[in-house]
Amino acid sequence: MSRFVQLELGLGTLDEVAAALERLGAAVERGDGPRALRGGIECGDEPVILRVAAGAFDAVEDFGFVADAAGQAVLVCGEPDRRHLERRLLPELSGALAQNRIVAEQGLELIAIERSPDGAVRLRVQPRR
Repeated sequence: MSRFVQLELGLGTLDEVAAALERLGAAVERGDGPRALRGGIECGDEPVILRVAAGAFDAVEDFGFVADAAGQAVLVCGEPDRRHLERRLLPELSGALAQNRIVAEQGLELIAIERSPDGAVRLRVQPRR
């Protein structure tokens, strides 16, 4: 039987995670109140603050995020997607969060992200206008 699981990330706040997901091209649903993960056949709805539709990052089911007591984002997903999202989403999300922080802390504007064949990432920035 499938059920929802929560993964403590320690990567950032819900606002930071939402911005990073959007940088990665994911459509993030966020409203005044919780959104319901629709889950699979075996499990009922689960409330989240940020919701991402199934298919993003090749996830089979929709997934989302809630905040822990310290305000850090916690990933909520169905058991079938857990390992896949750990491998596919979390490295990309960590990178996007780091890029956003570097740009914001230095007062820069991101122009482009370049990826080399060896996996290196280069950020092209300019002073914020």
